[in-house]
Amino acid sequence: METDIKKTILKEAKECIENGDINKAEALLKGYLDFNNDPEISSTLANIYTQRGKLKEALEILKGQDSNYFCVFKSLSEIYIKLEKYDKLYNLWKKNKNRNFQDLKWEKDLIKAERYLRRVQVFLKLFVNKRIETPKKLDYQEQQYVKYDYNRALEHIELRHTSPNNNPNENTSSIFYSHYDLEELFLVATRNIEFEKREIKLKWDFSDTYIFYFKDIGRSETGLSLNFFRVATIPNTNKIITMFPTFNRKSSSLCYLSKQDMLPICNSIAHTDRIYREKTYSINKK
Repeated sequence: METDIKKTILKEAKECIENGDINKAEALLKGYLDFNNDPEISSTLANIYTQRGKLKEALEILKGQDSNYFCVFKSLSEIYIKLEKYDKLYNLWKKNKNRNFQDLKWEKDLIKAERYLRRVQVFLKLFVNKRIETPKKLDYQEQQYVKYDYNRALEHIELRHTSPNNNPNENTSSIFYSHYDLEELFLVATRNIEFEKREIKLKWDFSDTYIFYFKDIGRSETGLSLNFFRVATIPNTNKIITMFPTFNRKSSSLCYLSKQDMLPICNSIAHTDRIYREKTYSINKK
């Protein structure tokens, strides 16, 4: 009976989240936790707080929950990364890296968990201890974490988000219009990243993301003109892993480009020195 109620609450809460009714989802989850202690319900509620930027509240929700549940492990990992509590993240990973998570039963979920643990390992090698072993199999993003190459990032973006005829195809998602200078756009974005405007997204990676306004920057997969582009970076840096045109989705923290920055993007004759300059950021730096 209790399991059925839990499934119903989770289903309704997730539907509310998908429909944008976050307050109703929060009320449903809180109501269940008033009478029951459950790791999946707790982690779902904690994710809501994390997405709002209420990281300490999210951490409090997970207090006492068993990290042997993957949902709890993942939620805690996200919070520790955003709070820059890397020692806590290391201890969490070390404790759970070889455990069988109690809430994973299907092969596809086990594969996702294995990938997530690998990304945590790569992240820890980057930010905590260089002596941590590098996983043998690395995807594009993980390779960039281990050894960043901005030319490779440009190649990745060009492959996935440009098209000679300005039409998305089976190899691309949204695309930048070809009359813009992609390298100039890349370099200008690195210079105009505002760390305090980073978005906290719960995905299967740990990148910081930013939304830039740029009228008619590109097209969606369905052919719609787009006025924003999303930039994903290695956390706490301006090292761009990927960027692509997107819908705004009501982001309240937009980054903007100046008219001076726009000139070389729109006119290749007026290009800059094209020098790439790295920056690092921290929530703990004033």
